[in-house]
Amino acid sequence: MIRIAALVAALACLAACAAPAAPGGTPTASSTANPALPPGYDEHPQRTPPCSTTSADSPDPAAGPLGPDGRPDGPAVRRVRERGLRVGVSQTGQFRSKRDLVTGELFGLEIDLAKRIAAALGVPAGDEGLRLVSLPTGGRLYSLDTAANREARADTALADVPEVDLVIAGVSATPCRVEKYGLLFSEPYGQTHSGLLVRAGLTGVAGPDDLGGKKVCSGVSTTNSDEVIDERDRQLAQRKRPLVAVAVNDTGDCLMLLQRGFVDAVYSDVLVLHGYRYQDPGTVLLDYHGPVTTRMAIAASGEQEDLVRFVNAVLHDMRADGSLQRANEEWFAGLPEHHRLPLPDDPHQR
Repeated sequence: MIRIAALVAALACLAACAAPAAPGGTPTASSTANPALPPGYDEHPQRTPPCSTTSADSPDPAAGPLGPDGRPDGPAVRRVRERGLRVGVSQTGQFRSKRDLVTGELFGLEIDLAKRIAAALGVPAGDEGLRLVSLPTGGRLYSLDTAANREARADTALADVPEVDLVIAGVSATPCRVEKYGLLFSEPYGQTHSGLLVRAGLTGVAGPDDLGGKKVCSGVSTTNSDEVIDERDRQLAQRKRPLVAVAVNDTGDCLMLLQRGFVDAVYSDVLVLHGYRYQDPGTVLLDYHGPVTTRMAIAASGEQEDLVRFVNAVLHDMRADGSLQRANEEWFAGLPEHHRLPLPDDPHQR
C-alpha cells in the first residue's frame, strides 16, 4: 500500500509539472487543475500593456526600390522567391481560413490572399512553394522573425512556434502590436468588430452587462480579450456583478468550451463567430456590436519592409481590379447586412 501511495503521489507531481503553459510562458492554475481544459486556459488574463507607439502606418509600395517587374524589390522579396513563401494562417475561421476535414485543404478569403501574393512573387503552389502554416491565436505574431520575437522565443513556451514570412489570420492592426513584436502591417484588407456568441438556451442576454458572474472566452493577447477585460473592469468600477474573463491559447478552443458548458459566451471577431454559429446551430450570435471597429491587415517582420511593400502592391492591384471586393462579397455573402462592413480606404491611393 505504501508503494502504491508513493506511486500515485509521484504521478500527481509529474502531471502538475507538465502543466501546459500560456504564450507568456506561465502555467495557469486552471488548466493544471482540470486536464479537460485546453492549454493556456486562464480565468485571470492580463490586459495588453499600454504602448508609446501611436501609429500602425504601413509603408508605401512606391517608396523604395522596384524590380524588373515594376513591383517592390529587396533582400526579403528575393529570399522568398528563392526558397518559397511561408504564411501563418488560422484553420478555424469558417469564411477566412478553414480546413476541410475531408480533403485537408484550407479555404477562405485569407487563403485567397496568400495564393495571390505567392503568384505575384512567382512562387508555385504546394508546400515547396507556398507553405500554409496553422498557428494558434495567442502565438501567431511570435512567428515573425524580429529582434523582439527572437528574444521572446528564447522562452521555452515559445520555442516551438514555427517561423513564417507573413501572418494572414484576422490580425487587427494596432500600434501596440507594432511595438511589442517589432512588426509591420500591410494596408488593411478588411474590417470588423467584436461580437458575442452564446448557447441557444441562455436567455435574457443582450450584451456584456447581462453576463455578470458568467465566463466569457476569448483568445489570449487579442484585442477581443482586452475588450472583455475592459468590460469586466468597468462593471467592477460601477459596482455591478462582473463577468469572468477567460483566455485560451487559440480562439477555436472557446467554441469547444462553450459546447461543453465550461464557458457561457465567446467574445471574438464577429466574422469568426459567424463561422462558429455555422458549425454549431445550437449557438446564437447576439445582435451586439463591440465598441471598436478594427482593421485587419497582413503582419510581417519590421526588418523586411520590402516584403511589406510588395504585399501592399498586390493589395493595391486587387483593389484596382475589383478582386478584393469580389472576394469579400463571395466569402461573406451569407452574413447579415449590419455585420458586412465595407472595405477600408487604401491609405496609398493615388
